[in-house]
Amino acid sequence: MERELDRRTFLALSSVAGAAAIAGCSGGDNGDTTTDAGGTATDTESPTETTTTTEPSDDQSSSTDIDPTDTESALIEPATLQEWLDAGIVNTDDVYEDRVVILRVDTGNYSVNGHIPNAVKMATDDAEGPAVLTETRLDGLGETQKLVASGSVVDQILQNAGVGPNTTIVLSGEVPMYNARTYWTLRYWGFPRERIKVLNGGPTAYADEVGSLTGETPETPETGYTVEGFEETNYALREGLNEMLQLVDDKNAGESDASILDLRGPDQDAKIAGSTLDAPDSYTQGGFTESVKWKPADEIEDHVFGYEDIEDGDPIVTLCHSGFKGTLAFFALDGILGYDNVSLYDGSWKFQWKQYNGNQDPTPNDLWRTDMHERTDGEITATDLVTIDSDLSSELDELATLDANQVKRDDLNYLGASGGDFGCGS
Repeated sequence: MERELDRRTFLALSSVAGAAAIAGCSGGDNGDTTTDAGGTATDTESPTETTTTTEPSDDQSSSTDIDPTDTESALIEPATLQEWLDAGIVNTDDVYEDRVVILRVDTGNYSVNGHIPNAVKMATDDAEGPAVLTETRLDGLGETQKLVASGSVVDQILQNAGVGPNTTIVLSGEVPMYNARTYWTLRYWGFPRERIKVLNGGPTAYADEVGSLTGETPETPETGYTVEGFEETNYALREGLNEMLQLVDDKNAGESDASILDLRGPDQDAKIAGSTLDAPDSYTQGGFTESVKWKPADEIEDHVFGYEDIEDGDPIVTLCHSGFKGTLAFFALDGILGYDNVSLYDGSWKFQWKQYNGNQDPTPNDLWRTDMHERTDGEITATDLVTIDSDLSSELDELATLDANQVKRDDLNYLGASGGDFGCGS
């Protein structure tokens, strides 16, 4: 089975490309300029020489012999992480060198049960843990819960963890679902998969296989690093409601070969038309909210492409109730298989899709209704989680516009960009 492994091409975030891209939202042609996927600090330059502040012992590998970005997939084993710890490249003071930050995602047990040496909490100035990965944001015709965290939140996470321009992040939480959501969030904001790793089995597997956990909290260097350091963004890894509506319409018209993978599990009363219901525990060796390892790549590949409606090489969109379980399939495809044509609909079934129906008061205009145009298999009547903005319902009479995808519009504004791959849709 041959997978589509060519990397996506994204538009450069420049003023010239911006004008073309905005025109593209209303039918014009977009530019096709590509940029490097690394990311650099915005207010400083990398020194010509780098130093390692943690010296390895005589029987340890030199840090110059190890490239943490050079792994076969984004999933790494505890033994690999231990090699990086032994080499002295974890949490070093020089933020410009090739180095590693271990980020503990599920922070509740950080001090109680211990953590991997030199691991730091995933936190902002005001909160910590998986909750910082989501925000209530305007998307479509109303405020939607559990959407991707904004740039200012991600910047705080990066800076508190001491992430610099050449840092590889290792996600070391116990819960696969939270690791996957963090992975997707960082990928969306520009990180290439080479610079994000997920520790297979989390701290439990590390303690069982290679080393001991610690209760010590390390110091982290000040970096001032922000997502603005990425000249290339990964906005195509997220689908807004406007894009999902167009995708389903195109599928119904026979004009799209995209597949929709719904990880709410089987036996649902209603679903997005043409979607495939999938069990969220299909990707790990056990549950997805406990410390377990991920399944091997060949088993994941056989599972996903074993579905009759999902063809290898097609675009795949994942979703779930609230935007977390859907990232299990996203990470399995993007991080483990290296599949380059997968995205997440983080608006989700619960918080967005089933809310856009005729029972709402005010009622969404027909263009946005998910209970019309054969967009949903089954009946939806929910009205409790979205309040339709009547002004937006009157104003947004087109789907393929930047104003109809406010999350991407606002995130581009945060980057100070006036152009790019806006994800306007068809």
